[in-house]
Amino acid sequence: MSPEILLILLIFVSFVISLYGSLVGFGGGIFMVPILITIFHYPLHLAVGSCMISLVGSALISTYYNRKNSHVDFKMGILLEIPTMIGVVVGSLLLSYIAAEKLEYLFAVMVFLLGLSFFIKFKKRDENKESFFSTLNKVKPRMVIKNHKNFVAYRVSVLMVIFFGSASGILAGLFGVGGGFMKTPIMLKVFKIPPKIATATALFMIIITGITGSVSHYLQGHIEFTKAWPVMLGFALGALGSKQINTHLKDKTLEKMIGGGLLVAAIVMTANFLYNH
Repeated sequence: MSPEILLILLIFVSFVISLYGSLVGFGGGIFMVPILITIFHYPLHLAVGSCMISLVGSALISTYYNRKNSHVDFKMGILLEIPTMIGVVVGSLLLSYIAAEKLEYLFAVMVFLLGLSFFIKFKKRDENKESFFSTLNKVKPRMVIKNHKNFVAYRVSVLMVIFFGSASGILAGLFGVGGGFMKTPIMLKVFKIPPKIATATALFMIIITGITGSVSHYLQGHIEFTKAWPVMLGFALGALGSKQINTHLKDKTLEKMIGGGLLVAAIVMTANFLYNH
């Protein structure tokens, strides 16, 4: 295959991954890194670095447009991102004491089951009885976040934010996967945040982790712009394209797409674990 065709293919694949990742709030790094390694023969460090810096641009574009529709919950994003970043550090330190490879497949199964929960219809519970997570979100200190433009409000326990933010960060640090794909389902399942607000807020959080990660990877020589620019271009175009689709997506369709993304993420992780061992 000629270099020109390979370049066009790389931009197109980056565009498709970013389009989907921007819609579901995952960003797309978990899908793009193995593609860069297996299909485009990027070394691991350059694949990770290229995706990291590409995510910054796509997340900025998505956040700019989502903010106009008041879909970005900046307060929730910052509250959830702080314990996540601390959790990533803790998770990476735990690697010295825990044999993570023994837990990798358990983690992949957990993500798979989480994805499956978006497709399985559970028996209707008593409408007067609060769900398990609704009860947990009554734990003090708590706050009620109101989104007047979209006519929604949800109760959030600060302790639950710290717990689930830290947990997703620790898992990301332990298994070397981006924790971004865990944020959307956490906001949906635990805090009952509407899908479009959850995905938009998850993308806002990717800006913070993306900038931090990009600086770190650049200083370590993991970013070569000759390798990164096609991915950056594809990701930026994907974010712009998602804006056109997002306005027409129904919440139920978006939830199915999120569930499907988790199922694919679980399969990708399992393949990576098998490949690395």
